[in-house]
Amino acid sequence: MNSSRQWRHFQIISGEAGHCQERAMDALAGEHALWISSAPPEGVEALPAEKISRLLGQDVTHLVFDALDAFHADAFAIASGLARGGGRFLLLTPPLAAWPAQYSQEPGAKSYFIRRLAHFCGNYQQLTPNLPVCGKPPTEEFTTREQREVITALETVARGHRKRPLVIIADRGRGKSSAFGMAAAKLLAEGGKQILVTAPRRNATNTLFHHAALALPASRRQHGLLEHHGAKLRFVAPDTLAEKRPAADLLLVDEAAGIPLPLLEKLLLQYRRIAFATTVHGYEGSGKGFRLRFARMLDKHRPQWKQLHLRQPVRWAEGDPLEDFTFRTLLLDAEPAVIPPGMDPGDLAIRQLSREELMHDEGLLRQLFGLLVNAHYRTTPTDLQHLLDAPNLGLWLGSISGQPVAAMLVATEGRLPTELQEPILAGKRRPAGHLLPLALATQCGFPEALELCCERVVRIAVHPSLQRRGIGGRMLDILRESAPDRGVELLGSSFGATRELVCFWRNNGFSPVRLGFRREASSGAHSVLVLHGPAKDIQTRSRKQFLDQFPLQLAEAFCNLEPSLVRALMQEKHMTAASLSETDCRTLHSFAAGGRQYLDSLGPLYRLTLQLLAGGAEDVDIFVLKLLQKRSWQDTAAALALSGKKAALAQMRQGVKAFLPS
Repeated sequence: MNSSRQWRHFQIISGEAGHCQERAMDALAGEHALWISSAPPEGVEALPAEKISRLLGQDVTHLVFDALDAFHADAFAIASGLARGGGRFLLLTPPLAAWPAQYSQEPGAKSYFIRRLAHFCGNYQQLTPNLPVCGKPPTEEFTTREQREVITALETVARGHRKRPLVIIADRGRGKSSAFGMAAAKLLAEGGKQILVTAPRRNATNTLFHHAALALPASRRQHGLLEHHGAKLRFVAPDTLAEKRPAADLLLVDEAAGIPLPLLEKLLLQYRRIAFATTVHGYEGSGKGFRLRFARMLDKHRPQWKQLHLRQPVRWAEGDPLEDFTFRTLLLDAEPAVIPPGMDPGDLAIRQLSREELMHDEGLLRQLFGLLVNAHYRTTPTDLQHLLDAPNLGLWLGSISGQPVAAMLVATEGRLPTELQEPILAGKRRPAGHLLPLALATQCGFPEALELCCERVVRIAVHPSLQRRGIGGRMLDILRESAPDRGVELLGSSFGATRELVCFWRNNGFSPVRLGFRREASSGAHSVLVLHGPAKDIQTRSRKQFLDQFPLQLAEAFCNLEPSLVRALMQEKHMTAASLSETDCRTLHSFAAGGRQYLDSLGPLYRLTLQLLAGGAEDVDIFVLKLLQKRSWQDTAAALALSGKKAALAQMRQGVKAFLPS
């Protein structure tokens, strides 16, 4: 297996469309190939790049990726993992010299992303004009030493001490899913085991089920289910697992980075025997930001968790030219700069960065993208494309002694033409690239925002070794101070809301003004919109509107929101909460003493809750759960780990007594 004959035979074919397709057909010499193309040759079946994700978990012998009309970075990353060793992978491109201009988003300009890609393509063609002749794709089943270690570790999870999760980390093609499948087969063969497997999509577990079935020839397999003498391996979607909690002897979570972290946390707490596998530099985006958060969560709940790292390729040989090309061009292995100890954040220098500078400094580009990858839950290859080409995206760099330690991406939005404003407000138009003014106009009721020049912080990243030392705040300070020079009237951002992030933005002068009603698929969190700026007093007015509506929304769309996040969103130094009258105070004193019932005290209790939240009081979760989210006494008690209604009511009375002035 570990021979150059088991590399993927990677070839770049450049030129006019007809010429490229003809050369591809000649290279295939009649062999069947999967074409990823929107305009394949006559008689050839093809799959558009937009639908390639349905092939995750599968592999093919030969693949043709057609980039003649468009280059889809995410689709190319997925495709690069589909072709197995010994097969062919053909990339079709326009003439390399003309390619950047063809893909520009602005007339007369050139795509920096494609210019860089064309450069790599040209270098590849020059360096590797003749690859070894393809060998036959490997057909034998085998396991590497690392896979055998994983199988043994999984058996230990299934049979040994509980609450000791296993985490498998690997790049594409290292055999983590097949190791899961082989381990599942060994456990099923013992009889009686009920093993559940979950992943972002069912087809992502095809490899797992395939290897389990190979090891158990007498088993029955159908649509996410494998049965062997009464033992079962069954796929269940992550949200269904969390909601219905089916019993299992072992839960296998494949491609964990594709599942929102709050959902993974629920599964971790629900299943005492559980193993996770995830891709480090993935087709669905880098899992590095995920890994940092996931490790913290495991340390908190399951400190005895274990991690194994698969490094040896299984589906192709080490040194495979296609894998090397994909990693280099899409920066799948980008890392931040190595920071020497003793760096002083006080020496931070902040400046705007041009794309030309990035294009001529591959090292800087790699380090900057590495910062973004580490900071975000999931970063995809398309994010690199946007970084280099999005016409309204500005780049800010923070460095210390010449080392990049922070990055900030800022989108310029707004100033929409008058003729567009009426269709936007009527819900008939939604021009791309204007999230901030559109949200304010259509969801918050401030149509004047469409006329403003806005800047939205898309992402802000600080080197892991220098976080919590004020660098992110300094980046925002510079953005705010220089905004008038750029004609910017309103600043904002939108992100998955956590208590920590909301506090960071609020402490830097940005007010939460809207919380999305649905949780984001990527982070599992509600998106929050934050604002800063005096333009037309929108920040003040939208904040007041939020504080008026949010307490009422908590009983509707946000009844399961974490109380700590509610506290962060509602804390407001300048808020004028409903004041407590003399009658309110008498009622609350009576309630605290046990002389007044809960339902007879609702109004004063509600107003007290708003005052406590505005003032930043900490021990108010019971008030949030019961008064604002309207949870039942049973649910309230369960959330606070209390025995029942009587204990919860006693805690509320005690809380009122502690907070109420004498």
